[in-house]
Amino acid sequence: MYDTKSSGRLGAIRRYPVLYGCFWALMLAAIGIVIVFLIAQLGDLQPRGITAAAYIIHCIAVFFGSLAASRSAQSRGWLYGSLTGLLYALLMIAIGLFVYNTFTIDPSGLFRVFLMAAIGAFGGMIAMATTGDD
Repeated sequence: MYDTKSSGRLGAIRRYPVLYGCFWALMLAAIGIVIVFLIAQLGDLQPRGITAAAYIIHCIAVFFGSLAASRSAQSRGWLYGSLTGLLYALLMIAIGLFVYNTFTIDPSGLFRVFLMAAIGAFGGMIAMATTGDD
């Protein structure tokens, strides 16, 4: 029988569900950021609205990335989802560290990391609950 899980362009990365989910989360975040950028340039979006939109984009990206990771793993959705959210949050911290050269361990930063892991775990549970038994 033809194995669709390991074939295709994303076949190699699909063997690692957390990386696969993080890949999709980053792609969705990039698309969302471009859309917000265009709305901000063409419309009248205030800086506070841009910050809120960025948080919403990251939450949506982690949710759908954890869906992809958990469906790729086909088991333990909460684990793969939370690891995807955690890796995504750590990548965002690393990008912030290298771009803005700021790194502080404060309660709000730790809360954001925990929130991304929790959203990922929720997305993973949803993925396992909606996966059909073939």
